[in-house]
Amino acid sequence: MTSVEATAAVVDALAECEIDYMIVGAISSNAYSIARSTKDADFVLELRPGQLTALMKLLGTEFQLDPQLQFETLTGSKRNVVTYLPTRFEIELFRLNTKDEHHVERFRRRYQKMLNEINRAVWIPTVEDVVIQKLRWQRRKDLDDVVSVLTVSGPSIDWTYLRSWTTKHGTDALLQELLKEVPDLPDTEQAP
Repeated sequence: MTSVEATAAVVDALAECEIDYMIVGAISSNAYSIARSTKDADFVLELRPGQLTALMKLLGTEFQLDPQLQFETLTGSKRNVVTYLPTRFEIELFRLNTKDEHHVERFRRRYQKMLNEINRAVWIPTVEDVVIQKLRWQRRKDLDDVVSVLTVSGPSIDWTYLRSWTTKHGTDALLQELLKEVPDLPDTEQAP
């Protein structure tokens, strides 16, 4: 099983366990931009008691759950890491952070989209929410993803929604800088 097949297996298991989820990270930004490779698959889950145990049982022994719940400091999210043992591919399972207003909103706005990459219709965040979250992370690879997303999907972005969150998060100046790297700026009537 490849990393793509391992990701698809997790999607299938989440559906079977009736766990609400969305794929985030590089896989979600690839849906709106020029695709890049990734070393892991990131999911946000809305878990009910017992569902994580059921998910791991369904995935089987080739998938190993690190029982230590990790804490992501930027947004206060908690996550578990699952490793697909044959390839050491990691699947990060972030818990929906109900204390973070944007996490709740982006989960509410998620929608299903066919991702040819894994040959599945999956739940992903909107293009605006991908940009907002990657601006919050501010790692160079995430900022490169923002430029790629804006280059490919800029004309379809709801700039009012995007700017409302970049203003709240204090990332609007960063967005303005990254817009200078976009080869063809979006329609100037909509863009900041």
